[in-house]
Amino acid sequence: MDQAPQEERLRCPSCLQPMAARVYPKVYNGEETLDVCWSCQGIWFDARESVQLAPAGVVQLFKEIHENTEASRPLGDKLKCTRCAETLVYRQDLTKGGRISYYFCPGEHGRFTPFTQFMIEKGFIRSLNKVEIAALAAKIETIRCSGCGAPVDLRHDTACPFCKAPIAVLDAGAVEKALAGYGAANNAQAQALRNHDTIGEIIKYRTAADEDEDRKGFFAGAGGGGNSGPPEMEDLIAASLSTLFRLLK
Repeated sequence: MDQAPQEERLRCPSCLQPMAARVYPKVYNGEETLDVCWSCQGIWFDARESVQLAPAGVVQLFKEIHENTEASRPLGDKLKCTRCAETLVYRQDLTKGGRISYYFCPGEHGRFTPFTQFMIEKGFIRSLNKVEIAALAAKIETIRCSGCGAPVDLRHDTACPFCKAPIAVLDAGAVEKALAGYGAANNAQAQALRNHDTIGEIIKYRTAADEDEDRKGFFAGAGGGGNSGPPEMEDLIAASLSTLFRLLK
């Protein structure tokens, strides 16, 4: 539930519209309020807010991201700190989950992190093996890097040739573990996640997309501004997010 009237909410660093103030469980009990822009697909974190989210809170946030992907749009050329209006600085860091990119305030007021980068930071993303990449390459050929947006040719590349990010999807096992640890999934959902073939589901939906209007927007996400774009330019993290959370409705 949003916790502040619209006129009191922080404004998105990219589109400057009021962000949604969302409440999630945090580590060691209690709640954490995060400021989220669904349209720009990013989260504003004040100091240390990201590290305080409990796994159940992360999963809850993922579900809400999935429910709001259709309204997405690209980030602006210059992002402004939601606290002091200084121009945010692009940065990359190496985390436990892998290399992430985000935009931070030089005055140390906080940072704006795209949804996919937050998923990587929290360890909910897994790299694909060579067999999975080959299976995708046979159908999709080229994807959009979830890290920098550059094209990645699955027929030749095993990582992004520009930012070196691995080819990756949302990890069903990590989602199932987080839900089970916090009693957030029933037995049927937990079993479905354990048996979920993420790559197979992505290929199945991609195969049907040309014939099914409801599935044409299935791959819209990080690069699309709400449009699915050319069929060879998929964002695998956005697509895998869709396949997983269809199981949890």
